[in-house]
Amino acid sequence: MKRLFLILAFIALVLAGCNNNDPAKRINKLEQQVFATDGAIVPEVANDLVSAYCDFADANPNDAMAPEYLFKAVDVSLNLNEPQHTIFIIDRLLKDYPDYPRTQAALFVKAFIFETKYENYDMAKKIYEQYLVMYPDGEFAESCRSSIENLGLTPEELVKKFENQ
Repeated sequence: MKRLFLILAFIALVLAGCNNNDPAKRINKLEQQVFATDGAIVPEVANDLVSAYCDFADANPNDAMAPEYLFKAVDVSLNLNEPQHTIFIIDRLLKDYPDYPRTQAALFVKAFIFETKYENYDMAKKIYEQYLVMYPDGEFAESCRSSIENLGLTPEELVKKFENQ
């Protein structure tokens, strides 16, 4: 009887472990918790979601979802206003998945972070120019050119510039 109990307990633990360790289910559950019905992010759980996305990519680097989850991690991290962590994830995406179609958007976001969050216009310009070399006709090429042209201008200076054109 005691042996049967131990076997059943072991099976229950194994089954519970399998359900709790399914990364896709964990991500799905966290996504449901993070994204409220009105579209606002619930910050208490959002960091866990970013970690889950990155953990999936760590454990499954060849899975087609790995770069997608990293891109989603960039989005959530950016919305949590964590620019340094966002750049870290972007750099990982650029290094590990350079051919992923949304990598060019991530590169643009990296430049934008340096421009707006850090006001490091030299670095922003360098990254915008890197984008233009890598994706001269890319989705964000015109935005990069415009950003380079207007780096460091105050809102008032931008208004004056556009009025003069």
